[in-house]
Formats: sequence, structure tokens, C-alpha cells
Amino acid sequence: RTRQPALEDRPALNRNRSDELRPDPRIYLDESRGGNNAIQCGGKNTRFHSLTVDGVRMNDSFGLNSNGFPTERMPFSYDAISQISAEMAPFDVEYGLFEACNINAVTKSGTNEFFGSGFYDYTNDDMRGDSLEGDPINTGSYSEKRYGINVGGPIIKDKLFFFAAYEKLEGANLFDRGPIGSGAVNEINVTQAELDEILNIAKTNYLYDPGYIPQSFDHEDEKILIKLDWNISDRQRLSFTYNYNDGENFTESDSEQSEFEFSNHLYERGAELKSYVATLYSDWNTNFSTEIRASYLELDNRQIPVGGTDFGEMRIELDEVDVYIGADDSRHSNKLDYDVTTLVFKGRYDLNNHFLTFGVEREELDIFNMFVQHSETEIRFDGMDNFR
Repeated sequence: RTRQPALEDRPALNRNRSDELRPDPRIYLDESRGGNNAIQCGGKNTRFHSLTVDGVRMNDSFGLNSNGFPTERMPFSYDAISQISAEMAPFDVEYGLFEACNINAVTKSGTNEFFGSGFYDYTNDDMRGDSLEGDPINTGSYSEKRYGINVGGPIIKDKLFFFAAYEKLEGANLFDRGPIGSGAVNEINVTQAELDEILNIAKTNYLYDPGYIPQSFDHEDEKILIKLDWNISDRQRLSFTYNYNDGENFTESDSEQSEFEFSNHLYERGAELKSYVATLYSDWNTNFSTEIRASYLELDNRQIPVGGTDFGEMRIELDEVDVYIGADDSRHSNKLDYDVTTLVFKGRYDLNNHFLTFGVEREELDIFNMFVQHSETEIRFDGMDNFR
């Protein structure tokens, strides 16, 4: 278990739960996909574990994401974490709905003393290498910054406390593909002249602008967490937590070595999450305690082509490479949103030599999913002449 002093002292370059779980030998971090850092417990796929925040599940309930989160990145501020632990196959009736491990994060609470901190980090293309094995490469122009603040303290001393955390990322998705002779890290077997001709035909004959050769797209990610703790009496405490996250990435649709796409064929992959949790803790006597929790989570998932969906997908099949323009065929009619409502009652009774845990939990998942490929048409052209 990683406790608060270690969290504050340990470096966190990615500001992700993976930074703290990295030393655990039972956990493997897949770092092959940039900052995703998907976690594998005991060799299991990321989708087989569960994430709980203050005991409330915050999982990818539809299973689209490879990072285990319902959002593009960790859905709460890193600075809001007080403790984090990974439970491997716990023999506890309170845990469930996972096969690999349960990763539980405990958020900070206010105290009788005010406290807080802030951070800022920045990078850009000037701080990145511009050569590969001695050959110059074109990495594109971009900048990225992250900043945040958190503060906690008393509203009424000994009675009512607050904690709030805000974090924002203003960064860029980078793309390393380009035509022959472009100096891109990954040069595709298509010439700039061929791409210019496709661009000209699309504008002249089809009255459509496919965009440009993508090098970077700006993206954002914003997190807000607000927590209130009310000591109702010496025996009862009420806690309320509001969490918000909205962020996106821009993603290539067809990125094999035999494929090339203009910017309008990329798509935004994003999500907006809101969650509300209220928990009442009661100590009825020295032996018996209860916990009553109500939570609601809503998620709006986005899969939006950069150039919109007014123009369907066209594929121009050249000798070595297929070139794509228009909206990606899997994003023509693609919409997902869901909400999760959970009610929990737990009781614990200390029988001196034994500890009795009992309760009931109800979780309701309501999903809307629309996925219709090619609803705005997909057309394939065998060569430039047919496209012309």
C-alpha cells in the first residue's frame, strides 16, 4: 500500500496511478502506447481489473478503452489521491466484478488546518530530439503544458471540512507519418505529387477539402474534484464527492504502412464524465457500524471525425498505398453514453474473535449505443484515373 508521504515524495512524470504502482512486482505497465500506461495485474488484460475511488467503482463500463478508465486519461486529479493500493484476489465479500486486481484510490479530505499546493510543467518541440540515428527528422511544431491547484481546510472547525482539486492539460497528439522525402519519422510509400493530385481532384471534382498532412492536433483534458466532510456527531460522518473530467485525443483511423490519410479523416476520441457520491458513516456502538452510500455516474463518449460527417469515406487505391479522404467509415453514426446508479448498505459487527460483514448492493447500468458503419457511404477507387 502506498501512503500519502510516499505519494508526495515520489516523482510522477505522467501524473497517473501507474507512477505509484510501478514498483509493485505483481503489476506490469504497458508503456508501448505513449502515455496510456495500461496496467496488467498478474498478466491479465487491463479490462479484467477494477478501479474504485473511495470504494466506488469508476470503470470503463462499456469496454472500449485499453487504459481501464471510462475516459481518455485518469478521470480525477492526481493531487487528489491520499492513498492507493492494488488488491490481488482479495478474499473479501465487499470486492467484486473483476478477475485480476482491484485498484483502490482514497481521496484527500480537509482538516482543521488549511493546506494546498500547485504545479506547472511545460514542454515543446524545441525540447525534443530532431534526429534519428544521425538523420534529421521533422517532428512538427507543438507545445504542451499542465497545471493545477489543490486546497483543503475547515469550513467550520471540528465540524465541516472541504477539499478541492483542479488540473488541466493543454497538449498535442503528434503524428509521425509523411510522404517519401518529407523527413517524417515514418515515411509512407506515396509521393507528395500524388497527394497533391488527390487533393486537387477532391477540391475540383468533388467540392471537398480533405485537409492537410497531419503533424499535430491540440487536445485538452480538465479535471475537477470537490469533497465535503461533515462530522454530524461523534458517531456519524457524512461525505460528499463531486468529480468532473472532460478530455480528448485525436486518433488516426487507418495508419498501416500501406495506408495514408489526410487530416479530416482523423477523429476526436473523447469523453465527459460526471460523478456524485454521498456516504453516511455511522458508529452505533463500539461493536456495530454501518455505511450507506448512493452514487451516480454519467458518461458521454465522443467519436467525431475532424472534418465532420457531411462527406463519406473515399479510398483511392494506388499501386502501393491506399489514401483515405472524408470521414472515417466507423465514425459516420457513432454515439455512446451511459449512466451508473449505485446504492449500497453495509454493516459490520465485531464479535471479538470474529468480524461479521453483511449488506446489500444494487447497481443499475443504463446504456445508449449507436454504431452504424458506412451510413454516409464508403467509395473505393481502383487507381487515380478512376478517382479523377
